[in-house]
Amino acid sequence: METLGNQKSLPLAFGVHHAAKDAPSQIVRQIESAAHALAVMIRAGHHKLEYVAACVGKSKSYISRMQNGVRPIPEKLVGPLCAATGSNLLRQFLSLQAALEGICEVERLADLMRSANEEVRVPAKAGRVHPGYRVQPAHDARADRRAPVPMRGRAGQGGSPALGYYAA
Repeated sequence: METLGNQKSLPLAFGVHHAAKDAPSQIVRQIESAAHALAVMIRAGHHKLEYVAACVGKSKSYISRMQNGVRPIPEKLVGPLCAATGSNLLRQFLSLQAALEGICEVERLADLMRSANEEVRVPAKAGRVHPGYRVQPAHDARADRRAPVPMRGRAGQGGSPALGYYAA
């Protein structure tokens, strides 16, 4: 039967030869942006931009702009890009960013620092003022006082390794 020219050619699905594999978590943690993840995926698979563009159905220049961070990577292209490159690095990075979205890094680190610097306090008896435990500078082996120095490793209970103090 003869066609009248109203049919379009069906492009082949190049990137579906095998399923995309997850990247090691060490690599995912080192990725800085979605564009960086795409660049690493393309480079690691030894793919050319023409191949990835043909698999995704976009132009080579558009893939290049996404790879360089000039254009954002749309949500609908994440799956095809992962399938074309054979790596789920982009999907893993985006899911990690979504999980960390509500967490402020500064606030999280401040909470960790506060919990490390908490002093152990004994509850005061009724009617008496009890100063609790106070923080004293570290002493050297000769038992004379010196300026606080950073301690190696973990500090004792209630101490701070960053300041070189211990709870007395």
